[in-house]
Amino acid sequence: MSGVFAKARRLKPITSAVAAFGAALAAAGTLAPAIAHAAEDAEAAQRPPLIMQIFVTTKSDDCYDSGQLTAIKRLTTLAQHRINRDGGIAGRRILVNILDDQRTQQKTTENLAAAIADPQTIAMIGLTNATRAKAAFDANGKELKASGIPFVSDISVNDIIKDYPNVFTTRASEDEERLPVIAEFVKQSHFERPAFIGIQSALASTNLGDDLNKYLAGGLTGDHRLQLVADKLDPAEVAAAIADLKSKNVGIVFLAVGGDRLKDVVKQFQDAGFTPPLFVSGRIDALASKGRDAYPNDAYQLAWDGLPDVYSERLRELTWSTASPEQWIFEGRKNASAPGWKDGTCKPRDEDIPLNVLDNDNMRALSAGTQYADIVSLIAEAARSAEVTAAIPDVRKLIVEQLGTAYAPGRGIFKGQFDNWSFQPASRAAARTPMILMLPRGRGQTQLAPFQFLHLRDQSLQRIDTLYADIDLIRAERIDDTDKTFFADFYLSMNDRGGASIEQIEFANAYLEPGSNDRQITVRALHDGGQSAAYPDHMKIYQVTGKFVYSPDLRNYPFDTQRFSIDLRPKSGNTPFIVQPPPLKVRDHVVTVDGWDPKDQYVGYDQDFVRTVDAQTLEPSVFPFYKASFVWLMKRETTDYFLRVVVPLGFILIIAYLSIFISTHHFEAIVTIQVTALLSAVALYLALPKLDANTETLSDRMFLFTYLMLSVIIAITIARENKRIEPVRWLRRGLVFLHIVAVPGAVAAMAYYVYLASIA
Repeated sequence: MSGVFAKARRLKPITSAVAAFGAALAAAGTLAPAIAHAAEDAEAAQRPPLIMQIFVTTKSDDCYDSGQLTAIKRLTTLAQHRINRDGGIAGRRILVNILDDQRTQQKTTENLAAAIADPQTIAMIGLTNATRAKAAFDANGKELKASGIPFVSDISVNDIIKDYPNVFTTRASEDEERLPVIAEFVKQSHFERPAFIGIQSALASTNLGDDLNKYLAGGLTGDHRLQLVADKLDPAEVAAAIADLKSKNVGIVFLAVGGDRLKDVVKQFQDAGFTPPLFVSGRIDALASKGRDAYPNDAYQLAWDGLPDVYSERLRELTWSTASPEQWIFEGRKNASAPGWKDGTCKPRDEDIPLNVLDNDNMRALSAGTQYADIVSLIAEAARSAEVTAAIPDVRKLIVEQLGTAYAPGRGIFKGQFDNWSFQPASRAAARTPMILMLPRGRGQTQLAPFQFLHLRDQSLQRIDTLYADIDLIRAERIDDTDKTFFADFYLSMNDRGGASIEQIEFANAYLEPGSNDRQITVRALHDGGQSAAYPDHMKIYQVTGKFVYSPDLRNYPFDTQRFSIDLRPKSGNTPFIVQPPPLKVRDHVVTVDGWDPKDQYVGYDQDFVRTVDAQTLEPSVFPFYKASFVWLMKRETTDYFLRVVVPLGFILIIAYLSIFISTHHFEAIVTIQVTALLSAVALYLALPKLDANTETLSDRMFLFTYLMLSVIIAITIARENKRIEPVRWLRRGLVFLHIVAVPGAVAAMAYYVYLASIA
């Protein structure tokens, strides 16, 4: 038996060596794929970058730059950097390339040809004008289809792209979105004898007229396609068309004559004494006026963004949450080459009125930039599953397949900074149901029409009533940064036409009690609508008190501005609504908030969604709904913080600094004073209320800086007394300079930084 054990002992080193060798082989087998993958990544990184071609159109005759091109360049570049940080597409970097057609047909065609011919093109984005797009497609259609390059255009006429399976559009389909909404709106509004006035040479205008004749019950009573001469309409031809419609007593007129010509055509309607309701293909803001010049009937338009008196919550979040909102101002640069500066039609801006990020033109530029950036990100997301070794044609094919399936309505949505994106599988047009805006007669203020529509999964239309409502915040109190809650007392008023009631509203951000899971909301009805001598007619008024949650951003605490909101959404999916608030200028701005200074208020909207998957059929579904947020931006009052924190820290630093001028014969006393100052700063920090910020606040940075300065003072004091440093003259003088000049200089710089933060 002892021999057996002895033999086993002799074999043990051999067994261990074999085991180690096996483990090494196993490790090598495990590492081999990782090494190979890393090699593939390195090889992919060395390959030329993939190009996203961005088609834009600049306008050189405006007095001041609209800022759209600047916004598109900046935001698509930011999206490019973000995608490259996440690994790019198929392991390769991407680059965005801006192609400007300068509003010329030849340049549009050349840009499209160059983008298709570039072997590194992974996708194309943009191209708005339908007439120029059709000509460019006619010239390059064969190459475009053969390339298989995914092209997410902005073409409004779907017939242009129907023969190109790799071309999509961010515009809604005439057949699937626009015309069904218009037809249903005309039907439910009981408009009779509709008519159309458009431009014969404009493709979008002629297509709209043809589609109206097809979709409207009974067709068009009158149909006039006008001629453009030197980009202008003949007033006599316009007058003849109006006279014909007047003789037929049409009930509503659809106008598609271009935004620059709209006011002149409408003026001719007024001069002819014939003012039916108008449905405009452009923006009705141009008609917004009061007095004798106001159009004496209702005007309507379709809109997907830029809703009246409400902001896109995503765009507001993008602008206000940054340290310097001025970086989001794109419009305003003077266009010296504009002809208006020569003939005097251009007028200089008032230098005393600074540009505002919320100006309408700037928000349109920001909307354009975020829309293009969304599509850049969407294409990268669609190519997420592409292998590093995949060839460019295979990646293109994958993107086209994903856009048509994974992002189909009711199945999947890409949530961007501008909007939620999905595409109709048949038309490859964006699944975006338009809103109907109206300019009521005599008001001079646009608003949402009394009812809207939403497409359902079976492509039928569901009516959505517009809730004309307002929230007047009376008081906000007990704001808790750690629990992220606040109490609010406010009045909720709404127009009762259409049966509106608080019963159909859910306060989406009301606090849920952990035990009962109930919302802490108390509602008291002050007026139940109808006729009243004390309250406005047809107004329901409620007093609401409740506890609400918010999401504080404490990076700049205590010199921070926070967003407090009351969020409204439909309580039931069967009774959806969309909120239309009154204009900001007529809303109550008086709010009582202890410890906070109200700075601004607005109403934001967002389209949220519920994403589900049927566990049995594995069928994904997406259910969208609208949400409105009545928002107040408030800046924290800092007098108490200055007295309790900033001033004591200043004195602590001053005392520590002055101690260096004590005679070095009292070295122990000097260091004792400085260490005591450091411990005092630590004790002051520990005595402050604790915040669950999940990040370092400005207050934390102030204390860390104070610790650093006190530690530097102590270190220099000790170094100056060191026997090895004292004989080195230049080093000794350098320490003296740091002690006497550099330390107070750094403290002064930090004080200036805190001052700027306090007044931001």
